[in-house]
Amino acid sequence: MKKAALIIALFLVSSLSYSQIDFKKGTVAEILAMAKAENKMVMVDVMTDWCKWCIELDNKVYAKKEVSDFANANLVSYKIDAEKGEGVDFAKKYKIQGFPSILFLDGDGNEVDRVYGYVPAKDFLEMMTDYNKGINTYSYLQAEVEKNPSNIDASLKLADKYSMYSESDKAKVLLNKIIEMDGTNAGGKTDDAKFRLILFEEKEAKVKALETFIAENPNSDQLKDAYVSVSEAYFYELSDLPSAEKWFKETLTKYSGEESVKSSYGQFLNQKAAGFADKGTSDEDYKKGLGFIDEALPYVAGSVNEASSYYIQSKLLYNLKDYTKAMESVDKALKIFDRKLYRDQKTKIEQQLSQK
Repeated sequence: MKKAALIIALFLVSSLSYSQIDFKKGTVAEILAMAKAENKMVMVDVMTDWCKWCIELDNKVYAKKEVSDFANANLVSYKIDAEKGEGVDFAKKYKIQGFPSILFLDGDGNEVDRVYGYVPAKDFLEMMTDYNKGINTYSYLQAEVEKNPSNIDASLKLADKYSMYSESDKAKVLLNKIIEMDGTNAGGKTDDAKFRLILFEEKEAKVKALETFIAENPNSDQLKDAYVSVSEAYFYELSDLPSAEKWFKETLTKYSGEESVKSSYGQFLNQKAAGFADKGTSDEDYKKGLGFIDEALPYVAGSVNEASSYYIQSKLLYNLKDYTKAMESVDKALKIFDRKLYRDQKTKIEQQLSQK
């Protein structure tokens, strides 16, 4: 039995450490000097200790063998906390607006490009590979479009860069040019451009435009994202719960196996439950919230949003004065994501249990 346990333990350790990116330690200056000496780019993961999508990036992207193998062979990788030490000035210098933000710098600290937010492993690897080759970067795409303004593919990619760098006016101009160049969508990018333009709209204008897009573009490769976007817009921007539920149900029916759809719906259910945890006034309210968590858990299983579910569940159980089960739930959340918010909840429960 001891031998079997040892084998299992070794397997778990090797599984957890397998295919991880080798993030170097040191100051920013030391990391840049290392990259310059090795003639490599630096990949800087700008993060915070409360950023859940940073954890998701670690667990589902950096842990992929193809991603870590490429990074370890071709880049000098580095993590920096934007709220600690020299990370504060670093974040200001590079105008970091959200987390995670992954910067690609040359040895002199000049930005080659960046990736903003959580990106699935396949897309992240493609970006890393391109940037390392010097293609499909911000400057590369600007040069391509200047050289050939009718290059629709490069124009669409450049519009995405403008959006990422908060240059929305430039993005809109380019997206409208794509629509003018290919009104019949022969190149298959006009629907992409129309969808991206809609995302600049707000509230009622956005949901109406998204509904029209869905009706008029049933074969678009942007259709899934449009379904998710209209569902989320009704809930987060308009607080229209009945319409949000209607669209989420349609989206789930049409794209039941898609991870992004399940994640979006799971977060929606978490938020509904959180409303009862924070604003509920009766045991009936708290039990309704627990029902939404039970519904959410299958959709968020295996993701960092599962920790959110357990944290909200803990708050609801705490409100019901079931402190033992509340502790079990917050421990599950902490096992997934060791976050101060969750630790504070645990301390709060411990104080109640100590009074028994």
